[in-house]
Amino acid sequence: MDRRHFIGMGGAAALFGASAAEAAAAVSERSGRALSDFGVIANGEADQTTAMQKAVDALVEAGQPILVPAGRYRVAGVQLPSKATLVGTSGLSVIAAPPGRAAFECVGKQGVSLRGLSFVNQGLIARECRNLTVADCEVLSSDGDGLYCGGSGLLVTGNRAASCAKAGIWVEGDGLVTNNLIGGNGRFGLRIGSAWRLGTVTVIANSIDGPAVGIGVSSAEQGYAMIAMNMIAGAKEGGIRALDGDTLIGKDLTRGGSEAFRNLAIAANVSM
Repeated sequence: MDRRHFIGMGGAAALFGASAAEAAAAVSERSGRALSDFGVIANGEADQTTAMQKAVDALVEAGQPILVPAGRYRVAGVQLPSKATLVGTSGLSVIAAPPGRAAFECVGKQGVSLRGLSFVNQGLIARECRNLTVADCEVLSSDGDGLYCGGSGLLVTGNRAASCAKAGIWVEGDGLVTNNLIGGNGRFGLRIGSAWRLGTVTVIANSIDGPAVGIGVSSAEQGYAMIAMNMIAGAKEGGIRALDGDTLIGKDLTRGGSEAFRNLAIAANVSM
């Protein structure tokens, strides 16, 4: 089986964890307002951070989703308040952040949702958030991580990430990470937890090709991870590896098929 066929199997993985966000997104698209209604300009050279921040704040205050029309928007560090919902069309609604910055940030918020957005450089830094959803988004490339999602009640599903220098997707906290497709030659496909916190997290039915480590998972004593039915190809330093901070420890946990390492359960993953 070659890698193209192997990663193509990711379509079958979509049978798992079908996103309940799809119905909500349909409602969002009918009831929301577009960024262009607030003077946010696509496809220009000028930074749109200030205009987008005003639009986000106004629409969240009004209880309306934010629709991101097709186009390329240059922003950095837009702060997402609680209950912010942004809906775009993946591959067409492109949010471009400068190197070393994230397009969107939120700390200690709840009910934030991103769907159908494409990013150049890091798309999101979310810390200590509750009920965060990132679904059907795409990171085209990043000089750092693609998406960082931290908190509780996390749903990270149906996303694509490619050519991210660090981790395609980094999740720290409690939640579900499923049906994501990650490629490229970065450090990690998925990174789960940190040196201080693992969280209670399920990582299932993701397809990963090409990074140094397919899934790097924290060895922190606080928390528990179930990692199952992921398909990993071309991971030069191991399909699933335990981490102490940024340092790899232990062996490649996929080689034995079903294993345990401290507070990790590893089962039924495929590594090529």
